[in-house]
Amino acid sequence: MSGRSNRADGPAPMSLNAEVVIAGASFAGLAVAREVGARAVLVDPVPVGDGQTSACGAPVGVIEALGAGNAIQQRHHALILHLPGREVRWTLPEPFCTFDYRRCCLDALAGSDAPVLRASVLVRHGSTVVTSSGEIQSRILVDCTGWRAVLGKAGRRAPHYFGLEAEVAAGFPPGLHFYFGSEIVRDGYAWAFPAGGVTRIGLLSYRGRTKLQAGLEAFLARLGMPRGRLHGGFLGADLRPPILDDVFIVGDAGGQCLPLTGEGIRTAVWAGRASGRLIRMVLDGRLTLDEAQGRYRALVVRQQRRYRALLWATRGVLVLPWRLLGEMAAWIGRPGPLEVFMRRYLRIFSEHALIDSETA
Repeated sequence: MSGRSNRADGPAPMSLNAEVVIAGASFAGLAVAREVGARAVLVDPVPVGDGQTSACGAPVGVIEALGAGNAIQQRHHALILHLPGREVRWTLPEPFCTFDYRRCCLDALAGSDAPVLRASVLVRHGSTVVTSSGEIQSRILVDCTGWRAVLGKAGRRAPHYFGLEAEVAAGFPPGLHFYFGSEIVRDGYAWAFPAGGVTRIGLLSYRGRTKLQAGLEAFLARLGMPRGRLHGGFLGADLRPPILDDVFIVGDAGGQCLPLTGEGIRTAVWAGRASGRLIRMVLDGRLTLDEAQGRYRALVVRQQRRYRALLWATRGVLVLPWRLLGEMAAWIGRPGPLEVFMRRYLRIFSEHALIDSETA
């Protein structure tokens, strides 16, 4: 299946052929598609750029790697941690940004020749993907459908976190702001991410609680901010097998969102690019499918130790006294410890993963 318009809307033939099927056309799916190109088809039930669930904050380099630098709304050079009784500032070793979701997705899609089929993935039978618009026969399958893991249901776990966010038409002091304290949210944190003329303000529950609207409205009132359009969803933050029944599992579908912070865009993009390059090597005859799957599996396994450390840190936030957490945050914020912490944190599914996966 090919076509440079990136569209395959409308009724599909009962049987369609594509070398690669990528289910899901958000960050992970688009990152894979940019590597594989016209030999893949993206399948998603909504138009590319619709259905935002993310706070849209990521390192500048990640958004530029998607070819979406023009989607950047504001750059940030610090994290500001608001804890009961104190405020701690962490200077970032590389700039992060907030960006426009729709423009980011459309710009990323424009850098790929992969067509888009507007359809829901219903079920898979071997190499056949059944969608609401017909069947697709494919050699390689990639699941980028988020926590629902439509193609990888056999290994799906319960979603780990839930976040709810309002985008409000008001400015906010620069930086990525995180708020901790039981009077705000008892089992997670709140955030405020300025993005040019708007600010994205939300709550995240580590325990996956979904009834956050009342707490979010109270937090908006506390900040003196107006209400805004709501969006949100579950985040998969518990690493799952990266290959399930020969399907590449990428992004939230593979639980690749980071514990503690809930950051998932960076991990989805770098894992997507790594798996996409491996798939391209298979299509070019430079690797067998087994070899590509083995390299992708090894890449994900190498992240497990750091994921476990972040999971333990999350448990600490849930049980340790706020005074102690504030002292720990201030100590980590010193130049030496912060450099070590951020270097290790940013190495998780970093750009180095691309090199590691190709040379394994």
